[in-house]
Amino acid sequence: MAADIVDQANSLASILNDTALNAQIRKHRFHLPSLSKCKDCDDDIPKARQALGGVTRCVECEGDVLQARRQKGLPSE
Repeated sequence: MAADIVDQANSLASILNDTALNAQIRKHRFHLPSLSKCKDCDDDIPKARQALGGVTRCVECEGDVLQARRQKGLPSE
């Protein structure tokens, strides 16, 4: 009996995780072109990062923005 409840909980968790992941994927801008220079500091954005699509900041500046959003209690977009 307990195994059935655990199996149901695992199934529900899997469905919720898949739903959340798909929502994040839809939100991302994979289809948009990336910038070659960071919009904040004007440093070059590496080609591998540009290949992700929709990238507008270098890793360092993106980290700074995410940290500032977290400190304000905002979602990370």
